[in-house]
Amino acid sequence: MNNYYQPPQFNQPNFNYNEAAIQTQYYMEKARQERKEIRHLGNMFGIVMSAFVVLQLICVLLLKAFNLQDLYDQSALFQTCFNIIVVDLICIVIPFGLLAFLNRKKYETDIIPTKKVSGKDMYLWVTFGMLCCIGANYIVGLVVSFLKLLGHDPFQFDTPEPDSFITSIAIAIGTAVMPALCEEFGMRCCGLGVLRKHGKAFGVIAVSIVFGLMHGNMIQFVFATLVGLILGYVTVKTDSIVPAVLIHLFNNGMSVVSSIVEHFSNVKADDITLWFFAVWIALGGISAVVLGFKGCFKRSKKTMPEPFQNSTGKKLAAFFFVPGMIFPFLYFVATILFTVG
Repeated sequence: MNNYYQPPQFNQPNFNYNEAAIQTQYYMEKARQERKEIRHLGNMFGIVMSAFVVLQLICVLLLKAFNLQDLYDQSALFQTCFNIIVVDLICIVIPFGLLAFLNRKKYETDIIPTKKVSGKDMYLWVTFGMLCCIGANYIVGLVVSFLKLLGHDPFQFDTPEPDSFITSIAIAIGTAVMPALCEEFGMRCCGLGVLRKHGKAFGVIAVSIVFGLMHGNMIQFVFATLVGLILGYVTVKTDSIVPAVLIHLFNNGMSVVSSIVEHFSNVKADDITLWFFAVWIALGGISAVVLGFKGCFKRSKKTMPEPFQNSTGKKLAAFFFVPGMIFPFLYFVATILFTVG
């Protein structure tokens, strides 16, 4: 059977109405089966997102049961180590790892994509990704300004402040290194990997929305969703998770380094961040031009779409509008709206 579709020519003497009807039924059923599989994956993602919430709640209850709440509130070192173990390892790696294990036969690529990327291309994609992250920061700034014009004051929860050299190292690991490794494993490896067989655009967008929701506040929802699109795009383009991990690490590392330098010197964190922005904009702008000349942004050639093929919008609807998504979606939306102020 050809991989393209030609409308039936009813005026042709040899036209076979039965064959046309069979082909139509075949393509309609194929699209329906794809939506069914996507709904199944949506329910599984919903369970994973619910586990992310429930596991955190259990760990917080255990914290209080062992009378460690005061230590958590007063010690930046303990708080950072607790968050590494609970949020990154228990609440992200384990649930998404189980998702990948249960669906291991549905991956068209390795669960952890590690295609070799040359040093030059790695530099180009990472600096380009950082340029996009800076752009996402400015978009968030516009969103915040718009919300303030409407009388709202969005906020995000405070992160631990460095108060010693050891604490600074722990915060750097807990804020930059571990999220880059654990979140990219969960989102761009386990999550995107199992969805991309139904369309790269669909996989990147769906996982980015999940990524944004799980951050739990308006500012980070907008930022994480936008950055998720960047990280997913780079992962799909390179077939490697390494560039995304580095972009994630450098992006989170900017705020960490700025706060640590501010603590141990008289330089303001905002001034350091502006220098970081200037450097990444310069390097990323050049890399974007080079990647453009190399044709890296061109879309791959596609065959003629099949009739009744599911659009990206239909796939996203099938993914999110499922019973398993009801609880986590409502929970995260309520949490995000709470932080609007």
